[in-house]
Amino acid sequence: MIQSNPDLAGQLHEMLTEFATQEQMPGLSVGIVKDNRVWFVGEYGTADLSTCTPVERSTLFHQASVSKTFVASAVMQLVERRQVDLDAPVSQYLPYFTIDDERYYRITVRQLLNHNSGMPDEDDYGWGRPEYDEQSLERYVRGLSDRKLLSDPGEKFAYSNIGFEIVGDLIAKVSGMSFEQYMRTYILEPAGMRSSSFLKQEVETQLSSPHVLGAANGYGVSVSDIFPYNRAHGPSSTLYTNAEDMCQCMLMHLNRGVAENGNEVLQPDSYDTMWKPHAATGFALVNAQVGLSWFIGEYNGQRILSHTGWDTGFLSNLFLLPESNIGIVVMTNCEYLWMDNVSYPIIDWMLGSNIKHIKRSAAHAIAAVAASAGVDEAVAEYQRMQMNEPDRYYTAEYQFIQIADAMKWRGHREDAVRILKSASIILPDSDAIRDKLQELQS
Repeated sequence: MIQSNPDLAGQLHEMLTEFATQEQMPGLSVGIVKDNRVWFVGEYGTADLSTCTPVERSTLFHQASVSKTFVASAVMQLVERRQVDLDAPVSQYLPYFTIDDERYYRITVRQLLNHNSGMPDEDDYGWGRPEYDEQSLERYVRGLSDRKLLSDPGEKFAYSNIGFEIVGDLIAKVSGMSFEQYMRTYILEPAGMRSSSFLKQEVETQLSSPHVLGAANGYGVSVSDIFPYNRAHGPSSTLYTNAEDMCQCMLMHLNRGVAENGNEVLQPDSYDTMWKPHAATGFALVNAQVGLSWFIGEYNGQRILSHTGWDTGFLSNLFLLPESNIGIVVMTNCEYLWMDNVSYPIIDWMLGSNIKHIKRSAAHAIAAVAASAGVDEAVAEYQRMQMNEPDRYYTAEYQFIQIADAMKWRGHREDAVRILKSASIILPDSDAIRDKLQELQS
């Protein structure tokens, strides 16, 4: 743990330790910067439940879509060097890029970065059949020829991982380097992120393992059979890093491109473009707009910049509050937590709120009882929680549904039904839970 205020940082460490110990989760890593210095780094739990390997300072986590913020920085470097024009057609840099839609030639680099290009999203990342060769990214882009646009380029926001694979290939072709080599040479190392990589082969011995719901004997957590890696999806997903390195990244961004080591990774003016709202997302106030990769919004009257990541067995959250000079990163090696429940209390804590506990998920606690002891015991457990510890848990209907889907997918349909029956009693007004229960029972 690193801190400038031992009392406050120590209290936060105690809360995170309690949460990580009591919540059904493997590992957790948190990094916080404030006022141009690293304020806190903490690691908790287990990197791999099958080996009981602890999360350590050096343990790396798959960042999923947080990777996209790094891609935006790389493109802005190429813009600064006049090698890329944000408003030029992508086909100007990738002549082989084509899709089954005559509007494709109007897609610009800027539109791909702000999810405003009309490109669809990917629905099969091939995690179970990964490719490792350097040609995989170009091969993926060439393989998009049968895709169609969802809308006219520039018309509206539609999140697209495909768009970032195209941009990653553009970075490779313009720079004359592989995508991963460019990111290491011009982004990660200059920013002081020396342990980080986009290439899994470079860092496998330090990687935490992905964890999913649904062990062999019913409800529980186990190491995923699949690791979410495919070099064809490096730009959208495959940054491997730890909280310590991410603190260096956040310090660089909060100082508008100048890293703690003195390197100028980006010119200050690039942030005026990267953090300018380009399109409305239709999301909540905290991410109501999107810039170049970064989501932009308001939290407690302050501007907040963020990105989240979610892939098989991993979740990550990245937040910057420039006016308060605060940056927060939270990462875990499981896919089923509500990360906002961890991240926003930390933000509130840093802004001065008196947070006593990070609430646990009532859904996961109830699901464990329902699967092992039945509906009546699960409902009784919920009533006990509400009577004795009402401020220690939060209840969210979508988590019951998420848990049930995971259990069903892994062959535990009866457990899923018991969990949803319990949820339907606890949340009797939830149409979503009732519909999902009927679906499972039909």
